[in-house]
Amino acid sequence: MKRFHKALIIGNGPLPSRRRIAALLDDETLIICADGGANRALARGITPHIVIGDLDSLSPRTAAAFAFAEKIRSEDQENTDLEKALDLLLQRGITRAVVIGATGRRPDHTLANFSILAKYHPRIDLLFVDSWCRMRIIDGAVSLPLPKGTTVSLLPLGRCEGVTTRGLAYPLNQAVLELGVREGISNLVSDSPVEITLHKGTLLLFVVERK
Repeated sequence: MKRFHKALIIGNGPLPSRRRIAALLDDETLIICADGGANRALARGITPHIVIGDLDSLSPRTAAAFAFAEKIRSEDQENTDLEKALDLLLQRGITRAVVIGATGRRPDHTLANFSILAKYHPRIDLLFVDSWCRMRIIDGAVSLPLPKGTTVSLLPLGRCEGVTTRGLAYPLNQAVLELGVREGISNLVSDSPVEITLHKGTLLLFVVERK
């Protein structure tokens, strides 16, 4: 059996363009559809290796098209289909994944998926990608080689202390960010690499790069 070192998880939300998805795929990528994400994959011409979930969202056409994909039925209502896919990765020793189709359909699902992004960090190096942004968790220090003019937003998940940035047009210096108090929305890259550090808390980083 081929051993994969990273994964692409396809959720049931709107997917990015074919070109944007193609840039995320290679022979080392395990493709997993989280239940209804299989319908989205079929519409994009993507064939998954695995479909996981309670499988009640699969259309007959999708089920027929992916007849040879591994099906893992899990009716556990205590976790979402995305969590089931991530748990499967951990079971198989895969600790890098990109998730598409996790945002944009319903606000409650999107917020829940951001919570899942934080929950599984740092056990899995997770990146969310949609038609507008790349999204990831920061809980320490990062250096990002971003083009000048790129829009960057920082949303705190809870209270974040000691937030400092370098390379952004509107720098932060030992700032405190907290939802409902202060956020870091629509900053611009002025110098690369961009450096972001924080002493305490968890930030959700958005890099806007629509393609």
